[in-house]
Parts: sequence; structure tokens; C-alpha cells
Amino acid sequence: MIRRALMVTVALSMSMLALPGGPAQATSGIEGVPAFSNVFVLVGENTNYAQLTAGDAPYELGWVQQHSAWFTNYWGISHYSTSNYIAMTSGQFIKCEQLDEKPATCHQDVPNLFQQLNTAGVPWTAWNESMPAPCYLINAGENRYGNAYRVKHNPAAYYDSIAGPDFTGATGGGSCATNDLPMGGTGVNDTSTFDAALASGSVPRFNYVTPNMCEDGHDNCKPQGNPIRQFDDFLAREVPQIMASPAWTPSSVIVIVYDEGQTGGPGKAVKFAGGNVPFAVIGGQVHNAVYTGLTNHYSLLRTLEDGLALPGYVGAANTATTLGNIWN
Repeated sequence: MIRRALMVTVALSMSMLALPGGPAQATSGIEGVPAFSNVFVLVGENTNYAQLTAGDAPYELGWVQQHSAWFTNYWGISHYSTSNYIAMTSGQFIKCEQLDEKPATCHQDVPNLFQQLNTAGVPWTAWNESMPAPCYLINAGENRYGNAYRVKHNPAAYYDSIAGPDFTGATGGGSCATNDLPMGGTGVNDTSTFDAALASGSVPRFNYVTPNMCEDGHDNCKPQGNPIRQFDDFLAREVPQIMASPAWTPSSVIVIVYDEGQTGGPGKAVKFAGGNVPFAVIGGQVHNAVYTGLTNHYSLLRTLEDGLALPGYVGAANTATTLGNIWN
């Protein structure tokens, strides 16, 4: 079922419809995607598009929807978490990633986005909230302390060319050791290091931002006690800081994406095995509107590769189309 869904995914045309007013006029660039300066990909967890309500997601359905390319037909690739993070950054996944195994028993020597960034000389950081040390290959922290880090949400730790060759210890090597960093300390929802880098404008060109298990909406944590609202609160805190940073320019973009839908396990979700999830792109080059065309994680990957002028396309991004005609 999943393999069939993947074949359908990469074969379908994904031209976009904007409501109202028709398609935006794309800026010239690689496949119509304009050049990006600083990029921020913010990843949430386990939420279907239909689950968003004004009460649970006031920031997303309020400010974000009005100031973004807002997608209603964006799909995850698989269940469960790791397979989607790997699909998002390498255009493929394997069975052990679908099972959320740790890097010690599940890692791949495949082309990937982080490797492309290294090859192109594009500075990058994968920011992981509550991770106790750079490129941490095992789990740490607990939700009751507001600091649960799970390596299954850290795709850079799964690639031989980034974190290898030794995956047996607590931390990986290579460029993962220098580029896969904690967002802050291990206190409650601590993003102080990332926030300070924003304030000083010292963030790299590409930033892959993964909250902890409470703030990404994966688990139901006190005192909020509402997974969807937890990630919405994270966005409401971090997006304004990004946009107030000296690193934010008219050609910067923020991508808000979720790994998969909350419901519909393997073989149960429609169209694509990962479910229909919320998705938005914010930036000065973005034509703000509602877009209903069919897109997925492979579309995102190809768009990032184009906007950052990376060498070629990896995995299913080779045959996917971009996010579509969403640019001014």
C-alpha cells in the first residue's frame, strides 16, 4: 500500500490553485522558485488539517493563514514519524525508519538535503529543542519536565554522510556534530540558544527547527494539556522572533509543516499514507492565498533544492514537482 502510494505521489501533477484570484505569478528562478536567503523549516507533529480549530490553533488559523501561502491539500508520505522526516530530507525512506528505530539500528548511506547543503557550501543548522548535546543519537528527557527529546524527529542523525560512520555511541560525528545543535538547555521548553542567534542575526542560511515532544504537538503535556495548542503556542512565540531578526530579509521564507496526520495508520489514510496535514509558507516573495493543489513532502524538498540552488535532486524529488505557483 505504501509503495503504491509513493509511486502515485511522484507521478501526479501538482499544479496549484489559489483562492481567490487564481494562480500567483511565479518569480523567475529555477522552475519558477525564487532564490531564498534564510530558510526556516518549523516541524510539528501528528495533526490532520481537519483538526485545526480557532480554539486549538488561534495563531495558525488567525495570523498565519492570513499571511502565508496556505495549503489545504498537503500530504505526509507515511506513518510513522521518522519515515516522514527522512522522506522530507532525502525523498525516500526504508522500513526501519517507518518503525521509528534509532540510528544505531537504522541509518542510511543515501543522498540527502544536508549533504547537498554541505556540497553547495550552504551553512545549515538542525535545531533540536531539549537535545542534551550536539547530534544526540539516543532519547533524553521526559515530558513531565518539559524536555523530552526523541531522536526519531532528528533526520540529520540518520545519514551516514552526515552523522557517521559510528552510530554506536550517544553522539554522532561528521558535520552532524557541528551542525545538529540544541535549541537551548534542557530546562522546560528552552529555546534560548536559537532565540539568541535570531536576535543577533547569526543563524545560518538553512534552519531545520524541531521542537521537543510537548511543543511539537506530539504529546499531551501539562500545563497546556492540548497538543495542537502546544505547537500553535510554539509558532506564536518563535515566528515573530524569526521575522524580527536581522536574518529576516525580503527573500527569507518560513515553512510550517507537520510530519503526519494524527489518524489513519498504515493503509488506512486516503491518497497518501501519511494523511492530510496543515502546511504554510511565509515570506516576502510569497503570494498570500489559499492553495488547493495536491502537494507533499517531496514537493517541499524539491522547492527547497530549487530555492537554495542545490546540486540536483535527491530521491523522489527527482520526479516530484515544486510547491507550485505561489510566488509574487
